[in-house]
Amino acid sequence: MKIGNRLVGYGQPTFVIAELCSNVIRYVKDLRTVIDAVKRTGANACKVQLFRHTHFPQPEWRQKKLVEFPRDRFPEFVELCHKNALLAGASVFDDDAVTLLETSDADYIKMATREWENVNLWQRVLLSSLPKIASWDYSVYPELPYADHTIHLACLPKYPSIDPQVPDYGKKDWGWSSHSRDWLDCLVAVSHGACVVEKHFAMSETDFERGWSLESNEFAEMVKDIRRVERMR
Repeated sequence: MKIGNRLVGYGQPTFVIAELCSNVIRYVKDLRTVIDAVKRTGANACKVQLFRHTHFPQPEWRQKKLVEFPRDRFPEFVELCHKNALLAGASVFDDDAVTLLETSDADYIKMATREWENVNLWQRVLLSSLPKIASWDYSVYPELPYADHTIHLACLPKYPSIDPQVPDYGKKDWGWSSHSRDWLDCLVAVSHGACVVEKHFAMSETDFERGWSLESNEFAEMVKDIRRVERMR
């Protein structure tokens, strides 16, 4: 599969995604600083989440509203990524978010684990010409899924996940979405053949999701370690 100007799949260099998620909200007024920090790590792509708090069950509204990424800033986010040689994408939770990616020159769409059974959203996403990445809970559905123009990321949706059992799907196009405190699970996944690694990125020890995210210097070490594993497998 081709994402932007990169071939992504087994036998290609691992496609490393910095997942900003809720951590970016504290810095959204200065997206340039965030994107510059990601660029220095050696990551290939950057990602945010485009949800509306009302998409979730009502008990979650207050917390989710605090960390909504402003959709009017998404085109700026994509432009900054491209200026820094990073590919740009987002997790989508509604049809309008898919349209926003398509009209903002984004490079790929991400389907979150939580939306795995959202049939209506899947139908809209599969109609898009953008490349697709999708996380799924492999502890519930152990078989590697398949969909055209889609790479699936095995995920254990626990925050943080402690010493997760990393699956081995061998020489196929699959990936790993990590929620661990460190990055050892990412290295195991790459050693098993994962062609995509997604890891949460934090700017500070006090960021919302720091418990399962890496700060810039740690993320850079992870990327270096992934490249070493690629040479050894």
